[in-house]
Amino acid sequence: MIHYHYDGSFEGLLTVLARALKETAANCDISAAEAEQPDLFSTAVAVPTDPAAAERLFRWLSERFSRTVLEEIIYCFCSELPGTESFILSYLRLLLASGGRAAANFADATVLRIKRIHGQVAHEIDRLHGFIRFRKLAGGIYYAPIEPDHNVVQFLAEHFTARFADQAWLIHDLKRNSGIYYDMRRCRYIPEVENAPLFLPGGAGESGGLSAMVFDPAELDYQQLWDQYFQHIAIAERRNKKLQRQRMPARYCRCLVENVVEH
Repeated sequence: MIHYHYDGSFEGLLTVLARALKETAANCDISAAEAEQPDLFSTAVAVPTDPAAAERLFRWLSERFSRTVLEEIIYCFCSELPGTESFILSYLRLLLASGGRAAANFADATVLRIKRIHGQVAHEIDRLHGFIRFRKLAGGIYYAPIEPDHNVVQFLAEHFTARFADQAWLIHDLKRNSGIYYDMRRCRYIPEVENAPLFLPGGAGESGGLSAMVFDPAELDYQQLWDQYFQHIAIAERRNKKLQRQRMPARYCRCLVENVVEH
C-alpha cells in the first residue's frame, strides 16, 4: 500500500489528490504528516504542496462536478476527522468512474460517509450562527470566542459580515487559535490570532473565563442587566436542565454570555 502524507493544508490535500488520481492502483491512503502511523506493509510517500497543481485540480473539479460536490469535499476536509482524506479520494474515484452519478448513490458506504460528514459540518455552521455571542472590548471591537468540533470559522464570515456590517469584530476559534476579523471594510481569515483578548480556561476571573479588564464598561453593564433579567424572568419551578442541554449543547456553553452570567 502507498501511504501519501502532506502538510495538512487544503492545497496540500489537493496536491496529493492530483497525484493519487493519476495512479492506477487503488490501494493507497492519505493522511496529514503529523497523523502518519508507521506501517511495515506501507510505502510512505511525502508529497510537497504545489499551489499550481492544487489550483489546476480544483478548477478541473469545478468544471466537471456541481458546487455541492465541491462543498462536500471542502467540508469533509474541514471536519478534521481521521481518515477523511482517504474517503475523499475514494469518493472522487467513484464520481469520475460514474460521470458524477455516484453522488446520488447512498447505498455506497463511501458516498454515505461523505454525505454524513458534510451534514455534520453544515449543521455545526448553522448552529454557530445562533450560538455565537459577541462582547464589546475596551477598544471598540466586538469579540466572540468559539470552540467548534470542526474547523469551520472561515465559513461564518458571510453570515456575520452581512449581519454586523457596521461593527468591527473578531470571531476567535480557541481550539485552533485561528479566526476571522472584520474591520467594517472587508473580512479576512487569520490563521493564527496574535494578541487576542485574554481567555482563561477554567472560569478564572469575574466573568467566567474572559478577563473583565478587556471589556468596555458598557459591556459589563449589559451583562449585569442580562443577569438581572434572567433571574427575574425565570420561574424556578419550571426549570428543565435536561431540555436546556438538548437545546444548548454543553460543548458550546463555555463561550456563551448566558453561561457567563448564569448562577
